[in-house]
Amino acid sequence: MLASALSQQLDSGLLEFAWDEWAQMGVLAAPKRVSRWAQDPEALIVFTLEVARDDPRLFDELLDWLLVNESLLSVRRLRAMCDGPEDDRLVDAAIGWLAQRRPRARLAPRAGGPTRADLSPLFRGVSAGVRTPDPAFAAAGWLRPIAQPSGKARRPDLDAPINLAFCLRELLGVGVRAEVVRLLLTVDAPHVNAQTVARSASFAKRNVHDVLASLHAAGAVRQWNVGNQQRYEIDRAAWARLLGIEADALPVERAWPQLLSGLRSVRRFLHRDDLDDLSDYLRASQARDLLEAVRRSFEYAGLHVGSSRGDGAWGDLTALVSDALVDLGAQRAASTP
Repeated sequence: MLASALSQQLDSGLLEFAWDEWAQMGVLAAPKRVSRWAQDPEALIVFTLEVARDDPRLFDELLDWLLVNESLLSVRRLRAMCDGPEDDRLVDAAIGWLAQRRPRARLAPRAGGPTRADLSPLFRGVSAGVRTPDPAFAAAGWLRPIAQPSGKARRPDLDAPINLAFCLRELLGVGVRAEVVRLLLTVDAPHVNAQTVARSASFAKRNVHDVLASLHAAGAVRQWNVGNQQRYEIDRAAWARLLGIEADALPVERAWPQLLSGLRSVRRFLHRDDLDDLSDYLRASQARDLLEAVRRSFEYAGLHVGSSRGDGAWGDLTALVSDALVDLGAQRAASTP
């Protein structure tokens, strides 16, 4: 398969996924399915800021949603989800745009910024004719027209499984405590250690360990030692009663930070203009380098990454794209009532 065709296949699937998730989280759109997983808001925001560069309407509906739900978001986690300078610039632009409309100390944009001559088009293929760039995006190096909120976004439905993170943030505050509880309630394991929780929560292991110790002291989680490691378990039935849902109706956990980061890397690689012009050998060689760079992220998320030699690496990448899209679609389909 040509790189351009594989890129188009991936882009289409990821945009469909993003629209469907945000439709269940408060963006004005009709969801096609009901997701039974708990979404990670910050991981999905950083992911959508990238994939929506091919869909300006989704990009601006996300900005509108951020404006309505800013109080439910962790700027610290948003920055922690970034995986490279392009993610950093997209997040800086979104935070700067929010700060212009919701002045908050925590939304203060970073200092400095490029000149117009240094700006990169935000939306692919639609940068011509931008007479007045949006200042917040220009400060982060992006060229786009001034973004105005549409006023269509809503607060998330806290009864929807996908929105468990927001429910816990309303209950426990926006911070590490809510993320730790979310992981313990949704992870498919009888007990976990602090390192596993920290990797999903995207907070430092020390902070996560302190919260786990505090929850244990309060009787909210059980703690015991396995060798030289401390393990933790939460009473799901008790928490489900507190949240007003059945214990067997708790949403499931996905390794969203790792999965969505890996997909962004693959998408950016496939958007390179030169891939179809490379020889089979060079294209496969560069695909192999990419696969090695994203292997840990995808395998942590439960997806196999091939390790073929020679020209087979391009086939491994094609299979990974297909498996990732099937995984997202199959998970959502399985969760539909």
